[in-house]
Amino acid sequence: GNAVLPSVLTVDMREELAVGNTGIISRTLAKELSNTIQNKKQAIILLNRRGHNTYISCPACGYVFNCENCSISLTYHSANKKLMCHYCGASHPQPTECPHCKNKKLRFSGIGTQKADEEIMQYTDEFNDITNSISAMFPDARILRLDADTTMTRDAFEKGLKAFSDGEYDIMLGTQMVAKGLDFPNVTLVGVLSADQSMYSDDFRSLERTFSLLTQVIGRSGRGSEPGLAIVQTHEPENDILELACNQDYNGFYSTEIMSRRLMIYPPYCDIVMLGVSAVGSETTRLAALKLFELIKKALKEQNNEIKMIILGPTSANIPRVNSKYRQRLILKTKNTQKFREFLDKILLEFYSVYDKNITVFVDINPESII
Repeated sequence: GNAVLPSVLTVDMREELAVGNTGIISRTLAKELSNTIQNKKQAIILLNRRGHNTYISCPACGYVFNCENCSISLTYHSANKKLMCHYCGASHPQPTECPHCKNKKLRFSGIGTQKADEEIMQYTDEFNDITNSISAMFPDARILRLDADTTMTRDAFEKGLKAFSDGEYDIMLGTQMVAKGLDFPNVTLVGVLSADQSMYSDDFRSLERTFSLLTQVIGRSGRGSEPGLAIVQTHEPENDILELACNQDYNGFYSTEIMSRRLMIYPPYCDIVMLGVSAVGSETTRLAALKLFELIKKALKEQNNEIKMIILGPTSANIPRVNSKYRQRLILKTKNTQKFREFLDKILLEFYSVYDKNITVFVDINPESII
């Protein structure tokens, strides 16, 4: 209809820290949330990380509660007071002391949607430029949280969206599931918490994903007759990608990103092929990955440059152990042609003529993620 793109404000969270605000909600966002609720409008807040805290550690000895099956810290979920692994599904009761030094004062670190939910409900007026009416209003705000934890039951997501559409909630707080494809004319405010956290992974698509997520969630505000506002909280407001996303500058982002892809030889200038090797023992997995690497190098020399390839690795996966199995990976930059697939088929046949089936090799061509 006649809707226009919302205005966008970028909040530097470093300045919030400088004035003593250590919370996840900036003063600017808190004030606009108050105005939105007072005007009988609705807000969407995006925090692209689930769980209450990222991990629990011991400040005395430095022990971190990790999954016994995977090389990853356990995530604390306040709803069921459990530590859970998001990879293998293992869960444990909330610890009361450090298993190493028996210290009972544990540190809860990191922030997820449950933590943000609580902070919005308990927000107090700590700064002179925020009126007392905000702290009085927030405890009564009707907040809908949508993430993988609250939408596990059948139709929970659809029921939540309908309740929000019917005006039963003032604020919808969630992960990326609240960012895409939603059309609520009464939403006039969007808040993005920790906007830059998704840009710093070693996946070459991380900037693309961040740009896409931000442009989409910003577009959830002001879709009706009322003008919209989006507030993007970041520790790096000068970042070019954030600026392009806030300006909805698709052409500008494409020009920047395509140049980087060309220089680094990433898609669309090649196909990415990830070869994963998995086994129970760490050394067994490492040696198997090296053997696969040597077979590829040998075969490339014998086929007289018919297939061009850049090989990265072998190296441990970002999560070296999942479900009690160690993981190594090789990343191939090449073209996914019939000749390449025949080449790879021969490599795998030769590999399994040497190794038994207790070692798993999987091939993922142009994977969704390479981390």
